[in-house]
Amino acid sequence: MEIISVNEENKNDVAEFLKEVSLIGDINEEALMNGEFVYDKQIIGTLSFEEFNDNALIRYFIFRQSITDDLIMELFKKIVNKAKKKAVKHLIAIVVKKEARIIFKHIGFYEIENNDVYIDEVNLNDTKFKNAVVLKYDIA
Repeated sequence: MEIISVNEENKNDVAEFLKEVSLIGDINEEALMNGEFVYDKQIIGTLSFEEFNDNALIRYFIFRQSITDDLIMELFKKIVNKAKKKAVKHLIAIVVKKEARIIFKHIGFYEIENNDVYIDEVNLNDTKFKNAVVLKYDIA
């Protein structure tokens, strides 16, 4: 398995993968282009972020099969390096599933108060994500 950066040549393949394995309707191209994907004869999964000033929101963390912890860590390091180059200081993840929460905490994310988080200028507690956990990762 190899980790590949999303670029102009492969972005349509990654978008098709996202549509195929998830319920995502509209693909955010900026977030897509900030991504990395795992490839092994086909796209196995992807991780990407969307920038908001010096913060970035994890947008696509989607896999069609399990991957090793080592591969997750390698993938995450590539995302952190990409975020650093864009002057991002914090990664934010809004997580609903307990399994994902465990993975993000293992990577180094920590919980923050969701009262301070807004989606399209609406407080998170007033959205369908009101039961989600908000996690943050500080980029050194």
